[in-house]
Amino acid sequence: MNPEQELFDRLYYYSQNELNYDTYDQLPRSNAEYPFIEIAETQNDSIDAKNALSGEITQTINIWGNQDMRFLVAEMMNKFLLDRLESDHYIFDLMQSQKRILPDSSVPNTRLFHGILTLDFNYMKGRN
Repeated sequence: MNPEQELFDRLYYYSQNELNYDTYDQLPRSNAEYPFIEIAETQNDSIDAKNALSGEITQTINIWGNQDMRFLVAEMMNKFLLDRLESDHYIFDLMQSQKRILPDSSVPNTRLFHGILTLDFNYMKGRN
Protein backbone atom coordinates (compact mmCIF):
# COMPACT_ATOMS: atom_id res chain seq x y z
CA MET A 1 0.00 0.00 0.00
CA ASN A 2 1.22 3.51 -0.69
CA PRO A 3 2.23 5.81 2.18
CA GLU A 4 -0.45 8.47 1.64
CA GLN A 5 -3.20 5.83 1.78
CA GLU A 6 -1.71 4.29 4.92
CA LEU A 7 -1.55 7.71 6.60
CA PHE A 8 -5.12 8.50 5.53
CA ASP A 9 -6.35 5.14 6.86
CA ARG A 10 -4.46 5.55 10.13
CA LEU A 11 -5.84 9.07 10.74
CA TYR A 12 -9.35 7.93 9.82
CA TYR A 13 -9.10 4.99 12.25
CA TYR A 14 -7.66 7.23 14.97
CA SER A 15 -10.48 9.76 14.56
CA GLN A 16 -13.32 7.25 14.32
CA ASN A 17 -12.19 4.49 16.68
CA GLU A 18 -9.83 6.04 19.20
CA LEU A 19 -11.33 9.54 19.51
CA ASN A 20 -14.90 8.39 18.72
CA TYR A 21 -15.56 11.30 16.37
CA ASP A 22 -18.03 11.05 13.50
CA THR A 23 -15.54 10.82 10.64
CA TYR A 24 -15.98 10.99 6.88
CA ASP A 25 -13.76 10.84 3.79
CA GLN A 26 -15.88 13.54 2.11
CA LEU A 27 -18.49 16.01 3.26
CA PRO A 28 -21.50 14.04 4.52
CA ARG A 29 -25.09 14.52 3.51
CA SER A 30 -26.96 17.41 5.08
CA ASN A 31 -28.40 15.29 7.90
CA ALA A 32 -25.03 14.76 9.64
CA GLU A 33 -24.83 15.99 13.22
CA TYR A 34 -22.16 18.45 14.34
CA PRO A 35 -19.34 18.21 15.17
CA PHE A 36 -17.75 15.94 12.61
CA ILE A 37 -14.37 15.31 11.00
CA GLU A 38 -13.54 15.10 7.31
CA ILE A 39 -10.18 13.56 6.43
CA ALA A 40 -9.63 15.59 3.27
CA GLU A 41 -6.82 16.33 0.78
CA THR A 42 -3.52 14.48 0.74
CA GLN A 43 -0.32 15.51 -1.03
CA ASN A 44 2.72 13.24 -1.23
CA ASP A 45 6.22 14.41 -2.20
CA SER A 46 8.27 11.21 -2.43
CA ILE A 47 12.03 11.31 -2.25
CA ASP A 48 12.28 7.84 -3.82
CA ALA A 49 9.09 7.58 -5.89
CA LYS A 50 9.77 4.07 -7.16
CA ASN A 51 10.25 2.48 -3.75
CA ALA A 52 8.41 5.06 -1.57
CA LEU A 53 11.12 4.70 1.06
CA SER A 54 10.75 8.23 2.41
CA GLY A 55 9.17 11.57 1.69
CA GLU A 56 6.77 14.21 2.91
CA ILE A 57 2.99 14.07 3.10
CA THR A 58 0.68 17.01 3.71
CA GLN A 59 -2.70 15.96 5.07
CA THR A 60 -5.66 18.30 5.50
CA ILE A 61 -8.31 17.56 8.13
CA ASN A 62 -11.52 19.58 8.30
CA ILE A 63 -13.46 19.88 11.54
CA TRP A 64 -17.01 21.20 11.35
CA GLY A 65 -19.07 22.47 14.28
CA ASN A 66 -22.13 24.63 14.77
CA GLN A 67 -22.04 28.23 15.99
CA ASP A 68 -21.77 27.12 19.64
CA MET A 69 -18.82 24.77 19.11
CA ARG A 70 -15.83 27.01 18.44
CA PHE A 71 -13.99 25.81 21.56
CA LEU A 72 -14.83 22.18 20.76
CA VAL A 73 -13.58 22.57 17.17
CA ALA A 74 -10.26 23.93 18.50
CA GLU A 75 -10.02 21.14 21.07
CA MET A 76 -10.69 18.49 18.41
CA MET A 77 -7.98 19.96 16.18
CA ASN A 78 -5.44 19.66 18.98
CA LYS A 79 -6.11 15.93 19.37
CA PHE A 80 -4.60 15.35 15.92
CA LEU A 81 -1.25 16.93 16.84
CA LEU A 82 0.53 13.61 17.30
CA ASP A 83 4.31 13.47 17.25
CA ARG A 84 4.38 10.08 15.54
CA LEU A 85 2.01 7.68 13.85
CA GLU A 86 2.84 4.18 12.70
CA SER A 87 1.03 2.13 10.10
CA ASP A 88 1.67 -1.39 8.84
CA HIS A 89 4.56 -0.29 6.62
CA TYR A 90 5.50 3.32 7.46
CA ILE A 91 6.47 5.64 10.29
CA PHE A 92 5.06 9.17 10.08
CA ASP A 93 6.66 12.00 12.09
CA LEU A 94 4.74 15.26 12.40
CA MET A 95 7.02 18.11 11.36
CA GLN A 96 4.68 21.09 11.19
CA SER A 97 1.02 21.97 11.62
CA GLN A 98 -1.18 24.89 10.68
CA LYS A 99 -4.56 25.58 12.26
CA ARG A 100 -7.32 27.91 11.08
CA ILE A 101 -10.85 28.35 12.37
CA LEU A 102 -13.19 30.20 10.04
CA PRO A 103 -16.81 31.23 10.35
CA ASP A 104 -18.85 29.56 7.64
CA SER A 105 -22.31 30.38 6.29
CA SER A 106 -22.36 28.07 3.26
CA VAL A 107 -25.32 26.09 4.63
CA PRO A 108 -28.52 28.19 4.34
CA ASN A 109 -29.75 29.62 7.66
CA THR A 110 -26.82 28.06 9.53
CA ARG A 111 -23.71 29.51 11.12
CA LEU A 112 -20.82 27.09 11.44
CA PHE A 113 -17.21 27.01 12.51
CA HIS A 114 -14.85 25.33 10.06
CA GLY A 115 -11.52 24.21 11.46
CA ILE A 116 -8.83 23.55 8.88
CA LEU A 117 -5.88 21.55 10.12
CA THR A 118 -2.90 21.04 7.83
CA LEU A 119 -0.37 18.46 8.98
CA ASP A 120 3.05 18.02 7.39
CA PHE A 121 4.60 14.61 8.01
CA ASN A 122 7.94 13.13 7.10
CA TYR A 123 7.66 9.41 6.48
CA MET A 124 10.00 6.51 6.05
CA LYS A 125 9.57 2.85 5.37
CA GLY A 126 9.13 1.11 8.68
CA ARG A 127 8.22 -2.41 9.60
CA ASN A 128 7.55 -5.08 6.98
